[in-house]
Amino acid sequence: MIKITAGQYGAVLAMILGIAVLNGCKKPDTEIGLDHAQEDLLGLNQTDTIALLFETVREDSLETSHLSTAVLGNMEHPFFGIHQAGFAAQLRLSTPDIDFGSNATIDSIYLTLKYTGDRYGLLSPQNIHVWELQDSLTLDSAYFSNHSFLTTEEALEDPAYQPIIINPAEELFIGNDTVAPEVRIYLTNELGQRLLEADPTVYSSNQDWSDYFQGILVMPDPQGPGQGAVGIDVTSGVSRIRMHYHNDTDSAAVYDFNINALSPRTNLFEHQWYPPFQALDEAYITAVDGSLQSGVFSGAGLKTRIKFPDLEEWEAQRSPNRAVHKAELWLPVASEYNDPRYPIPTQLFILTENENGEPISTPDQTSIGLNINGNFDQSNNAYRFNISQTFQRMLNGTFSSDQLYVVASRAGISLQGVVLNGPESAPIEGDTTNWKPNARLVLTWSE
Repeated sequence: MIKITAGQYGAVLAMILGIAVLNGCKKPDTEIGLDHAQEDLLGLNQTDTIALLFETVREDSLETSHLSTAVLGNMEHPFFGIHQAGFAAQLRLSTPDIDFGSNATIDSIYLTLKYTGDRYGLLSPQNIHVWELQDSLTLDSAYFSNHSFLTTEEALEDPAYQPIIINPAEELFIGNDTVAPEVRIYLTNELGQRLLEADPTVYSSNQDWSDYFQGILVMPDPQGPGQGAVGIDVTSGVSRIRMHYHNDTDSAAVYDFNINALSPRTNLFEHQWYPPFQALDEAYITAVDGSLQSGVFSGAGLKTRIKFPDLEEWEAQRSPNRAVHKAELWLPVASEYNDPRYPIPTQLFILTENENGEPISTPDQTSIGLNINGNFDQSNNAYRFNISQTFQRMLNGTFSSDQLYVVASRAGISLQGVVLNGPESAPIEGDTTNWKPNARLVLTWSE
């Protein structure tokens, strides 16, 4: 199975202007072809009947370490299934060498998580668990979305304050105070008192502190109430554990343990799929047929694999002077699976793989002056990709793979998906719009 890193997904973000127009196998890939406005002069040919094979593939895992955003919540997507998202993070001292004073006593302690503004699905209060890590986290280590962390057996959250409001638009009411929207998870006073009474050397440095308290694992209760997921800021230092305490000289002392850009951290995802993707819940099944519909889902979820089975036969029927001018992949969205309450990604990416099966960018993504697109075209209800150079190299036999992967944008920091029509999708009976619902490659060439 392929392990795809968030960096490899991010590499395809670089999109630059231009139109891919490429010449045939007898000519270099870098030649500039002619514009479609000159079709009459060139006698261009066009087809959208080249055979495609689609499969929906379950992601093996995704590297999600040290990203700027975490995701938290237990989300039910009506078309894809049930999805849990959480994270592990190390906490850092707001100030070292802290002296909590004589007879320090905890008043309250809570984990406060600041929203990014991203939200996924319908939001309602949920039970959120917080565990103390027994595994160390380091910035120079890579962690994947399915990592299993060793934690203490007893959770740190105070059950009296569950479930937790998860909604970036909802203020909190704490006593007589109104607090700006945040995820606030009250922890047990036993934890707070233990931290106050720890040996002072624990607070000498962040290294000493992390040796004593290695971090937290924050996950929704999959069996608890509520649903929906939200984006959490884990780099700017506004997410933290805050202690309120008093001592002999201060009746309202406060100390913070911060989550910031220097905190090792990783995002974690779990999925339970609905039909037509339900078979992917079985460990031994890694892909399902996508000829009618295929899926793409972020959070280390699903991707669509595309193969071109008849290229050699098609190429054998062409003139030796054949010249490909443009290859555009159309991926229509299954309209019946497009619910505005669960917005589809605004953009998808295409990756391929090298000889070792490792994910890499396509030639189109690394070409100067080429707009590969991949944005959702609302007027055509489809995603469109310029894969001209990639397709040219496939025909030439100089491409490292015979397949492409359609993957989600924001793959490690969101829970979004889209159902794509496969190459064998047919118009709905009675449809008179002339809209082509099937996935297809629109190829323009001359010979």
